[in-house]
Amino acid sequence: MKQPTKEEITQNVKMFLDGKMNREDICSWAINFIRNDERIIIDDVEAWHYLVEISNIDEMIAPGEYLFAKEDIEDMVKKYS
Repeated sequence: MKQPTKEEITQNVKMFLDGKMNREDICSWAINFIRNDERIIIDDVEAWHYLVEISNIDEMIAPGEYLFAKEDIEDMVKKYS
């Protein structure tokens, strides 16, 4: 199994930012790779860190309040693009 590229991760994150994917969907997608890390060929460590970082965007700090605001997620995209 090959890890997603930074471009593939960004495509999914942008789908979330555009309202085409919810937080839980993108986290589930990312976590699927992370949970199967023993079967993944990690050939881009920075992309792997990006994947791990976005896997947490559905964490809540209070009911209805997410740890990462949309602006934080946009900053993640900028950081890895």
